[in-house]
Amino acid sequence: MTTTNSKQAGLTMLLRDVALPMALYYVLRSFDVDALWALLVSAVPPVLRTGYVLVRHRRIDPVSAFVLAVLLINGAVAVFSGDPRLLLVRSAWITLPLGVAMLASLLIGRRPLLFRAVCTLQPARAGELEQLWGLSPAFRQRWRTATLGWGAGCVLLACAVVVMAFTLPVDIVPILDTALTVGTVVLGAKLTRQRMGINRTVDA
Repeated sequence: MTTTNSKQAGLTMLLRDVALPMALYYVLRSFDVDALWALLVSAVPPVLRTGYVLVRHRRIDPVSAFVLAVLLINGAVAVFSGDPRLLLVRSAWITLPLGVAMLASLLIGRRPLLFRAVCTLQPARAGELEQLWGLSPAFRQRWRTATLGWGAGCVLLACAVVVMAFTLPVDIVPILDTALTVGTVVLGAKLTRQRMGINRTVDA
């Protein structure tokens, strides 16, 4: 696996799971579809993707299962209440637990969650990273610091989304949420690669 492939996979994920639902929402709104139903329909692509993975591989990973559960429960609650703002906070239900899990991994895990995630996404470098983890205290500290930053960032992002969802006009929130999420992820990934030295090309 190369870093270029990793970047392309990350960009594809952002476009598919973040930008596409937002674009679908605004297309529907341009045809005067009610905000609640536009938000519900915009959540369909991630649900379909998770269902496709389940059917094709006959399995579902914990992260996908969690995201699917959040989308379905959040949608059911919003339909029952009739309040579209409850759907606007759906991303916060994902980023908040992720941030808490990262912070918790600093206290109770053998490895920070961010470190384990990078090893999973870059298997060609996993052995090298594990070796450096065992040999270098400074290396371990850098990963703990990065995990702390990502964890705190996810928690703050979730809080920002909740505030926007309940204080701003409904039609403004999806694009602000998308811009904030994409900007945070891209900037965080760039800073992490630079600081951790994982921006080199590695052959699979």
